[in-house]
Amino acid sequence: MIGLLPLGVAAETWRVGPDEALRSVAEAAALARDGDSVEIVAATYVDDVAVWPQKRLTIRGVGGRPRLVAAGRVAEGKGIWVMRGDEVVVENIAFEGARGPNRNGSGIRHEEGALTVRNCVFRDNEMGILSANKLSLSLVVEDSEFSHGVLVTPRISHLLYAGRMSRLEVRGSYFHHGRVGHLLKSRARVNLIEYNRLTDEAEGQASYEMDFPDGGQVFLIGNLVRQSVGTENRRMISFGAEGLQHDDNVLVLASNTLVDDVPDGGEFVAVWSPERVKVVAVNNLLVGGCVGSVCPDAVFRRSLPDNTGETAAVEGEGNLQVVGVNTRAELEKRGFRPVAGKPWRVRPAGPEWFRGWALVPSREYTPPVGTRTLPGTGGRITVPGAFQP
Repeated sequence: MIGLLPLGVAAETWRVGPDEALRSVAEAAALARDGDSVEIVAATYVDDVAVWPQKRLTIRGVGGRPRLVAAGRVAEGKGIWVMRGDEVVVENIAFEGARGPNRNGSGIRHEEGALTVRNCVFRDNEMGILSANKLSLSLVVEDSEFSHGVLVTPRISHLLYAGRMSRLEVRGSYFHHGRVGHLLKSRARVNLIEYNRLTDEAEGQASYEMDFPDGGQVFLIGNLVRQSVGTENRRMISFGAEGLQHDDNVLVLASNTLVDDVPDGGEFVAVWSPERVKVVAVNNLLVGGCVGSVCPDAVFRRSLPDNTGETAAVEGEGNLQVVGVNTRAELEKRGFRPVAGKPWRVRPAGPEWFRGWALVPSREYTPPVGTRTLPGTGGRITVPGAFQP
């Protein structure tokens, strides 16, 4: 039967570690077959890079989280790991210090098939994860941390960059401390970004917190997104800035908390080619941002290619913008978790479903990574934003 191991050949578990028969990850990558598992004992592996062509492979760190430190070397000039299999799962690994000859050295370079990355750390890489442009690709990222991009002039360092693939899902993950590039950039046809923290923190210098330059279907649900004072771009979330490349272009924001630290106010959302994009926004909490004559009536805003702006024809309701300094300070003390009552005069409203997607969150982000069931709500939300009282 196609996809199964040959008759009589059982899946094997390969173990890598300082005191194991296999001392390097590269050895395991050369020996493993389709359907096998690789266990990497927690230790620091320097200059130990690999290409993984196997299908249905599981690679996990055991006994703690192993660190893969590039130290100037990347496989094929691309990444610490290059993934060319399908139905591959990577769990509990740290990827650090990737530098490439083209200045896009990646913790993981995703080139084929479906890849799931879970409970991993990507730190100090030119690109955390970078994928090829193939609609046959899909990527799921769960409970992982992406941080500390590097300055790679004239190129741009993104913490996660998904190419023109079929689907990207990111949940329960923490993105912070970008450097000129974006925290998350995706050209995928379908994007589900839910229950994450994308906050550049005080020292960060990211451009967009999220960028979807080709448009597509984008569903942002239950995320905490924060633009830092040192941002390279006054816009937090950008959609279609490089031209719409998909037939269906929709941007849905439900129960997100968007925080803008730009002193005179930046923009929460910018949408290019507004006549071809459907925007739905329900029950979002907006903290700071431009108001008054700078952005008249702007909670969400569309931007045209010539940088003139027009107020977005947004479908939805239940969105609340908070601009008071005292309210903002109180919110920050509580990690942007509101309390019942004032100033929450806006009650959750709007559609609960859109094109078969649930717009009412069932979970919320928990620091530093992960999610949990919304506490004490009985399955209902009572205030706008990513967190309930």
